[in-house]
Amino acid sequence: MTALDKLKDDHKLIRRYLDNLFLAHNFLVEREEVPASVFDKTLEFSKKFMNKYHHYREEYVLFLKLAEKKGGTIDPQIVSLRDQHERSRDLVSQIKEALKGYKSGDEVATSRLAENVGYYVSLERQHVNRENHVFYPMAAEAFSAAEMGEFDAEFEKIEQKQGPDAFKNGVDLVESIEADMKAKFGAVYRDAYEELVKNRGHKE
Repeated sequence: MTALDKLKDDHKLIRRYLDNLFLAHNFLVEREEVPASVFDKTLEFSKKFMNKYHHYREEYVLFLKLAEKKGGTIDPQIVSLRDQHERSRDLVSQIKEALKGYKSGDEVATSRLAENVGYYVSLERQHVNRENHVFYPMAAEAFSAAEMGEFDAEFEKIEQKQGPDAFKNGVDLVESIEADMKAKFGAVYRDAYEELVKNRGHKE
């Protein structure tokens, strides 16, 4: 499996995570009580999987090497992707702050939570789509097989540093979020999730 394949697999898991957050957001808007554990695990997934694992490999390997390869011609686009990562982190911080009030039943905090979760899902979906359809194909075209092999080696170093189970731990977190949603909302959640996947088709 190449470095790009690994990043694409990350995106599949991230989309699954975002689908669940989208439904959690909808339940909040409908004034349903979403288990706080869903958002606790959202924070954990964002920190451990997205930032320390996925974004780290993009920012310090893929983006860096692609910018060098293109000789500065795509620097504004790379900066834009990094900015989206930062905006995502800012929104997660706001979700974390609003969650404190949500847990105590504060209606204003609940509204803020719903608002920021909605913004976060929208931003991340656009970001993943942009990378899948623009930057990953650009990288595949720009680099030789030998250069891609160097990426693989860099990814291996990162994975050794972060532990061999980083991806599996991400999967476990998403499955736990899904279990919490199913336990709370049952068939309503199941049907909504199936319809969401059907309509979007999980395009990669």
